[in-house]
Amino acid sequence: MRMKVRNKAAFTDAEDVLERENRQVSYEAALEGIVLLENDGVLPLAPGKVALYGAGAGMTIKGGTGSGEVKERHVISILEGMEEAGFTVTTKSWIDGYAREYREGEEAYAAEFRKRLLKSGGLDVVNFMSHPYQYPFGQPVTQKDVEASDTDTCIYVVARQAGEGADRKLDRMEYRISDVEKENIAMCAANYEKMIVVINVGSVFDMNFLDEIPGIRAVVYYAQQGMMGGRAFADLISGKASPSGKTVDTWPKHYEDLPGAGDYSYLNGNVDEEYYREGIYVGYRYFDTFEVEPRYPFGYGLSYTTFSIEKKNVDVAGTKVRISAEVKNTGGTYAGKEVVQVYVSCPQTGMEKEYQKLAAFAKTKVLHPGESQEICLEFDLQDLASYREKDAAYVLEAGDYIVRLGDSSRNTFPAAVVELRRTMITAFCTNICQRGQKVKEIVPPPVRDTAEHPDEDLERFILEEDAVIAKTCDYEEPEAAFSPEVEELLDQLSPEEMCSLVAGIGQTGGKRFFDAPGSAGYTTSELLEKGIPNVCLADGPAGLRLQKVSTVTRRGKIKGVEPYIAIMGYLPKTMKKFMLGNPQKQPCIYQFTTSFPVGLALAQSWNASLVEKVGAAVGKEMEKYGVTYWLAPGMNIHRNPLCGRNFEYYSEDPVLTGKMAAAMSRGVQSRRGCFVTIKHFCCNNQEENRNRTNANVNERALREIYLKGFEIAVKEGGAKAVMTSYNKVNGTYVNNSYDLVTRVLRREWGFEGLVMTDWYATGKGLGDHCKAIEIGNDLLMPGGGNVVRELRKGVKDGRLDVQDLYRCAGNVLTGVLNSRIYQAFRKMRK
Repeated sequence: MRMKVRNKAAFTDAEDVLERENRQVSYEAALEGIVLLENDGVLPLAPGKVALYGAGAGMTIKGGTGSGEVKERHVISILEGMEEAGFTVTTKSWIDGYAREYREGEEAYAAEFRKRLLKSGGLDVVNFMSHPYQYPFGQPVTQKDVEASDTDTCIYVVARQAGEGADRKLDRMEYRISDVEKENIAMCAANYEKMIVVINVGSVFDMNFLDEIPGIRAVVYYAQQGMMGGRAFADLISGKASPSGKTVDTWPKHYEDLPGAGDYSYLNGNVDEEYYREGIYVGYRYFDTFEVEPRYPFGYGLSYTTFSIEKKNVDVAGTKVRISAEVKNTGGTYAGKEVVQVYVSCPQTGMEKEYQKLAAFAKTKVLHPGESQEICLEFDLQDLASYREKDAAYVLEAGDYIVRLGDSSRNTFPAAVVELRRTMITAFCTNICQRGQKVKEIVPPPVRDTAEHPDEDLERFILEEDAVIAKTCDYEEPEAAFSPEVEELLDQLSPEEMCSLVAGIGQTGGKRFFDAPGSAGYTTSELLEKGIPNVCLADGPAGLRLQKVSTVTRRGKIKGVEPYIAIMGYLPKTMKKFMLGNPQKQPCIYQFTTSFPVGLALAQSWNASLVEKVGAAVGKEMEKYGVTYWLAPGMNIHRNPLCGRNFEYYSEDPVLTGKMAAAMSRGVQSRRGCFVTIKHFCCNNQEENRNRTNANVNERALREIYLKGFEIAVKEGGAKAVMTSYNKVNGTYVNNSYDLVTRVLRREWGFEGLVMTDWYATGKGLGDHCKAIEIGNDLLMPGGGNVVRELRKGVKDGRLDVQDLYRCAGNVLTGVLNSRIYQAFRKMRK
């Protein structure tokens, strides 16, 4: 059967209804994801003259670099957004000068990049994105600039870029302001009555300059807000809406305040071995337990109004705890939204535990002055169980579970006590990922005096003795069972053909029945005669990453007009000429997708319904352009603020992370035949040497911190695919770890979907191809002929069992047959 390559790209660049609708969703998400960190009343501002400076003023960073890039039609910068909102920016000459400085620096960077490329002998396919061009810090702000600006109001936008393949460098000022920025901010603060600093960075940033420079009256954490962020920012600072974002990480006063600060990633000179010595004490769990004062606590954010939170009722049914709280806007001028957060302090009667941990959260509607809303929050006490390694059990220890209600981790009040009179086991498991010697973890301080909790004044509930029925995990592998249609197709395939099915093809390799130009990879089209078309896998998580404009040659070959990833724009002209199409000589096709706020910014909304709406918007674009698997959401824990991909991930907290990923999954998968791929499973918490580093972590921390979010995304979000990470965990590559992929993911959590490797994660010196299939990776990406040959060789010499191959091929086929592409393929064949 000979078929031409098909796609669903448009033949016109005209804007359609979906593009307008999704742009609005992106705006709504940005509006709720911006955090007001400081404000002495200077905000909101009435539109008028304003001096605007800083790297992110006219060239606002919408998101990180690498696979998370999105090719949208247009990005609204802070400059453009403010002008749209009626502000007159009086420092255009400074902003234009910065743009020239940026271009000159980029040209120099491109020349250096090409030199490094020639010296290295070619691209490191996995890590060539690891050194993105860093925005210059900007020229000095002079007294002449101030006088020419003719205003008493100044906004200074600090910007930093980061991306996959490298962690943020302290010595390159990627975590702190530079000397020139410090001097500029000091100059502005001394000369403008109304001084606002904006942080356009995709992770926590050092704010010590606030203690050194007087006169800064407001600080806004813009993060990276996608294509509509500039408009959202302007609407917030002008008072059209009130800020409602909250931090998703603890912001330390000093980097050194973090546990193991000097040992993280490259800082100790060893990127091969990473030791998780902080154990379960990650983020606020550490700061609260060790009583270290943060600059901004987890879950913190200001509004233009004030709120009261009052407990109305607490009810316990079995192990489910339900809390209702009345939230009232107690301000007199502005409407706004509030986030209600529930934390629980578990009893310190056996295992050491964190002071408290997040159990539930909810966001109100817009409340006008004097208006109230009753919010209901619910959590299962069993989800608070600690993992006891000595008997491989999840345990609720006897004692008091103090339920706290508030608006941040550092602003709560005790609302109720749930008492367990005996220790209860919630699940019997088996230990996983064992290493020869445990990681030596930090030791928490003595337990705090509980006198601060007047237990006699709190509502107390006694958990029934039979409320918990321990689950015993079944690790027996059932026989592979698929739908009749999948089994019928499988029975027609030889082992050699199954090897092709479980190895994908990259962006350029192999002929394809269907193509969404710019997709990160595809399943094979070699089995069309057997009735199996390919499907497309596209990057995320800030939106769908496809080629915006592509050309079609006379032979039907599709070439993008722009580089696939921004850094490829620095390749030699001869390479780009070969890789890219010429829109002046060839007809064009178009795929305009939406860039949404990055994962961290979405989580800062603390609005699961809104994130689900974003997911549905992404799903509609997948449907529109024929993408089956979206390689998102990213959901690794923010273990350290220097991680290069923190912008893609949600939070330092596994519950918030899991709830956001579950919401995104539900949204995307509400569209038939569209599937998420939660990633990177697991412990991808650093980017330096990411494809070889070994995460040394004790099992309790592994389960309670680094696996918890994935479990929530699987169980509550129904995620249909999982991507295994590059790194090792306790000496074994994750893609070769039977414990993680089969025992935990499939047997303990009941996951029945597709597991794929990250790109080029198996091969010489990495995870073994055949072993990856054996332990449950269904799809090796990007695959290719060499991988297929190695798998076939493994079948022949007995290293790869045909039953394992059958199981993985069946999971790949299940996804293909449930795709929209397959339905179209079937109709066409009839």
